[in-house]
Amino acid sequence: MLDTALYSLDISLFSPFFPCSRPNAVLFTSCIKMNEKREDCTVGKAREQRSINFLRGIPAEEALSRLIPMASEGYEKAIQRYGTDVLQYGHINGFKPLRELMGQSHQVDPERVIVGNGGMEVISLFLKSIPRASNIIVEEATYDRFLFDAERYGHNLIGVELTSTGINLDQFKEVANKIPAAVFYGIPFHQNPTGINYSEENRQAVEQICREQSILCAWDICYELLRYDGNQNTSITVSEWGPILMSSFTKTVSPGTKCGYIVLPKDYVEHMGKVVANSRINPNLPTQAFIADFIESGKYADFLDYLRALYKPKMEALNVSLYAHFPEVSSVDISGGFFASISLQKITSEKEEAFIQAAKEAGVGIAAAWDAVAPNLREKKRKDGLFTRLTFPAYEPEEIRWGIAKLKELEEMSS
Repeated sequence: MLDTALYSLDISLFSPFFPCSRPNAVLFTSCIKMNEKREDCTVGKAREQRSINFLRGIPAEEALSRLIPMASEGYEKAIQRYGTDVLQYGHINGFKPLRELMGQSHQVDPERVIVGNGGMEVISLFLKSIPRASNIIVEEATYDRFLFDAERYGHNLIGVELTSTGINLDQFKEVANKIPAAVFYGIPFHQNPTGINYSEENRQAVEQICREQSILCAWDICYELLRYDGNQNTSITVSEWGPILMSSFTKTVSPGTKCGYIVLPKDYVEHMGKVVANSRINPNLPTQAFIADFIESGKYADFLDYLRALYKPKMEALNVSLYAHFPEVSSVDISGGFFASISLQKITSEKEEAFIQAAKEAGVGIAAAWDAVAPNLREKKRKDGLFTRLTFPAYEPEEIRWGIAKLKELEEMSS
């Protein structure tokens, strides 16, 4: 609250900072309140400023705030416990205690686990490990950073359409039979950007096709533990041949910790180890030691329970709003993760730029998500309208409801 003593100040001193022409105390007070409401000084009407940025796929601030004391204590404990072992060179393939924990989690030999500086690093190292100009089969829409990095290493990307239960198996078989692919990359749990969950049958069929065609099957499971509907995802069974698992602690701990890992086929470990050794000397060992202790202490499991409870009402608000305003494009019931996606059918290519700008001015941050679409399917998908990704964990349910309703209102106004 403002101190009433301020009212005796010469208001003209503040005129450069406020869009008000009349220097009086009442108007000054109104202008100060622009932090909460934007005051139209010409007509005297106040309107609330609401906004949401659906582009920000980030954890909720309250989740990170809750983590602060645990991270502070955890880093100190880890360094005191392991001493110079986490401050010196070493552990090229990752901090051994964390590799052991991940090996136990996935029921594999820890030697098959490589821990790196974030999920993107292990993805990049893997893409670097396969022959240049390899054919990689991907989902029609997928993690855009994977697509960027694959193209940076000169690989060829072939997209296969998604269904509500996973990959289009007929199309996948056809592509796998016709094209000598080195890798299939998919996100089976709460897929980014669509939010779909593969059925166990679909996932196993993909693995079988990959095995028959000698294709490395790589599952990115970074959202597996983030299911909010009260159910639990069925973990992927790993055998000697694979599949490859990639994951990170970005969304389950924090982005700033930058820790990810990959579980490899037994006969691929030595080759991958050489790629890692030629790319970096050692990873961030204090962070990996902290995460290992975080898991061992049981605090990680408790934090996951907290995140699930925190994100559940946000997810529910998203689902209800999408079904209410976009029933024709909301066939997927989001059950976890960080994302959903929609195609705004009335927004054609010619209208995209103007619509995105209008949404921004109305307080809704969106963008075209064509960079997340496989190159061979972009033209076809453009016919469905503006494809955009929606994130929800960082916002309150009411903000999400408002944002979806505003998108619909803007779409109707554009037609």
